[in-house]
Parts: sequence; structure tokens; C-alpha cells
Amino acid sequence: MPQSRAIAIFTDIDGTLLDHDTYSWTDARPALDRLKQLSIPLIAVSSKTLAELEHINQTSGLFDGLIGENGGVIALNGNVEQYGPASETVDRTREEIKSAVTVPVESFRTVSPEIIATETGLPLEDAIRAGQRHCSDPLIWQPAAKDIALARKIAEKHDLTLVKGGRFHTLCGPSSKGQAMRRMVERLSVTWLDDAPENKRQQRFTTIALGDSPNDIPMLAEADYAVQIPSKHGKRSMPLLDHPNLRVAPKPGPAGWNEAVNDILDQIIGPDPNTNKNSEVLHG
Repeated sequence: MPQSRAIAIFTDIDGTLLDHDTYSWTDARPALDRLKQLSIPLIAVSSKTLAELEHINQTSGLFDGLIGENGGVIALNGNVEQYGPASETVDRTREEIKSAVTVPVESFRTVSPEIIATETGLPLEDAIRAGQRHCSDPLIWQPAAKDIALARKIAEKHDLTLVKGGRFHTLCGPSSKGQAMRRMVERLSVTWLDDAPENKRQQRFTTIALGDSPNDIPMLAEADYAVQIPSKHGKRSMPLLDHPNLRVAPKPGPAGWNEAVNDILDQIIGPDPNTNKNSEVLHG
């Protein structure tokens, strides 16, 4: 690797690297180009399915590794590991929640791709991929606080969790983005550092994580540098967690992502000689 330290970047997708409304990552291009130039691995960490992430990567070539379904599945160099629960467990738990709460409950695993498209704003082909879930299930409902509390109790009874993301509450297993991140670092150490010069093979990765919602907290907590991307639609974001190196990006979405990543890389390895950009990131 060209830089003197081994670095890996883990990023949430929707509302973080991709714009909340347009799903565009164009404003992050300068930092993304810098990562490619420096051979810094970029890992997608998302509630999206592996099918969705693979499609994004086929069309964009952004990512070196994929973590899908909130840590339930990991893919690196064509090798897939699944940590999430059996789909039968997810379905049984959802149906119990549906019977217990006071509001109608549907989910990505129960509705048509057309409904998923309506709920998410995704094109139909993308909605089809979003429905190809194995170990998690975003709920489509309008719950009161008591419904959420009851659903969480039912999920825990089945050793599952109900995690709030940027758009949906997702029923998933006890695996988290943080646990999956630890496992991915282990796998990256084999893949990247074994190919590195001998004097770098004993290094550990310095990790940077970026996210915008509560389901990103385990990943942000695991990282050496944590970046909270503020909401595009809403009040000023309060810090999601206590972290010695937590930064709140100055802008939402890919623009904030770009500034935060470049700022941290400048701190770790020095300013990028290819740009005169002097970014500023507000510290949380």
C-alpha cells in the first residue's frame, strides 16, 4: 500500500455515502478516487441485501468488500459467510409481532416488489433485489412507542433484535454491523496484509467508520475514527454515541462523507498532494 499505515474504511450506504433522496454518490467522488489511488479498502456496511450491494458494486466498482443485512452476511473476494438467523425464525417472529401489536404490519419478505418500490422510492428492479432477504426483514408499519417496545420483547424471545435504521425498523439476528466489521478486519488482514511488504504485515488496520443512524452505532463504536453523517431532513444531529474520535460531518450525505474522509486521511497520512481542498469537520 502506498501509505505508511494500513487503513480500512467501513461505510453505511443510504443517507451516508448515497444521498438520502437521489441515491447518488457523486459528491464523494474526490475522496473515493483518493482511496483507489492509495489502495485503501472500502467496505459497504448496510441493511441492504447482498443482492443489492453486489448490484451497486457491479455498476459502480466502489467496494472491496460487502457486509449486508446489518451484519448478517459478509462477502470478500467471492467468499460469503452468513451469520444471521434462519429465514424461518425471522418469519415466525414477524408473524408473532403482527398478531400482538395494534397496527398493521407488513415487511419486505411479505409484500410485492411494487410495494417495496413505493415505500422506498426504488426502481422496480432494485426493489426486487431489496426483497431477496435471508436473515433480516424491514417492517412496513406505523408503530406507536408501545408497539415498538412490544415488538422488541417478542424479538428478544426468539434471540432476534429490532434495529432502527434510517427508514425502517429491521428485524434481524444478534449479529451487528460492529461484529461483522471485526470479522471483516480479520479477513482483510489475511487478504491485504499478506500481500504487503514484509515490514507491514504485522500492522493492524486503522479503521474509519461512517454512518448516520442508530443501527450504525456498533460499527462506529468499533472504529478508530467514527464519523456521524447528519440527517438531510431534520434538526441538527445529536451525537449517536460517546467515542474519543467521533466527528460529525459538516454536511449530510456524500458531500459530508467526502469532507470527513479527506480530513481524517489528511490527519493520518498527510494532505493529498492532488488537491488544495482544506476541509473542516465539526467535532461532536
